Amino acid sequence: MFFLTKQEYRQRAEPELRKIFLSTNSDSPLFGCNVESVKILYEYLPPDVQIINAIIRSASNLGDTGLYISITNERIVEDNAPIPEHWWVPFDEVSIYLSCNTDVFNFAYQLENVIYSPQGKWGLMYSFEKYGILAGNKDFIQHFSQDFPLIDRQISKYLDFVRECITVHGLGKVNITWLGSFLKKVYGADIARVLLQESQLEEYVCVE
Repeated sequence: MFFLTKQEYRQRAEPELRKIFLSTNSDSPLFGCNVESVKILYEYLPPDVQIINAIIRSASNLGDTGLYISITNERIVEDNAPIPEHWWVPFDEVSIYLSCNTDVFNFAYQLENVIYSPQGKWGLMYSFEKYGILAGNKDFIQHFSQDFPLIDRQISKYLDFVRECITVHGLGKVNITWLGSFLKKVYGADIARVLLQESQLEEYVCVE
């Protein structure tokens, strides 16, 4: 296990990340050429042992032997000291990541981040809204879904949470301006409208 310099990240890891996520903005994701299926995980707070173990099993079937971790938040560094933002973690050393070792991974646990395949076959992006965007090829998503048979209900759990926030705090206190375009990008307009209707959010969120 080791951290990558910015140059190493650009040469080795970023090309694989861009095969899954063209943009690491979790509110407005853009997907790369290898993405054939997308799922939402909620509540997701990394590192999640069950999710990581499912990823390892699924990714190993596709030939991966480890994963990359990258912080996606932009940070201002006041001096020239290198601060790790990208790591390579072999699967047989993933326990160090799961142990929440801040001496090694420092801000990766507190900031938005993405873990992804060294072959560009899958990626999981974490949002401060406590959801994860899992994207990848069909084989990976199929294997992963076997560990989460109710995975397609995850987005409904998140939308129910949004609806509860509106009920408790009022519409003006909840930022949902991004939600319609987000659902449309992930699921397409027709499915997005059904999800909003089932969660009783159709009067608040517009899918254009």
